Amino acid sequence: MDPKIDTQQLFSQAMNQAPKTAPGRDPEKLKDAAQQFEAVFIQQMFKAMRDSVPEGGLFEKGNADDIYAQMQDAEAAKIMAQQGGIGLADLMIKQLLDEE
Repeated sequence: MDPKIDTQQLFSQAMNQAPKTAPGRDPEKLKDAAQQFEAVFIQQMFKAMRDSVPEGGLFEKGNADDIYAQMQDAEAAKIMAQQGGIGLADLMIKQLLDEE
């Protein structure tokens, strides 16, 4: 069995299963959800960037440092997404509202 996941197929399945017209679709709620998704995406990018930095330095880092960095990344990602971020939320909103 091939362990690779076909993201295009998963996306198309999700779009086919999603209701085409949702009664009372609120653009504000959609914007909030898209921004939250973008914040999670940005936070994962931050995590990947931090993981690429080699360990070392003058002081050893412990569990508290990791927790603090994760909290800092989460808040920074949330603020970035609210201020426009990388444009992912805007594209998602445009895609979802144009299909109605």
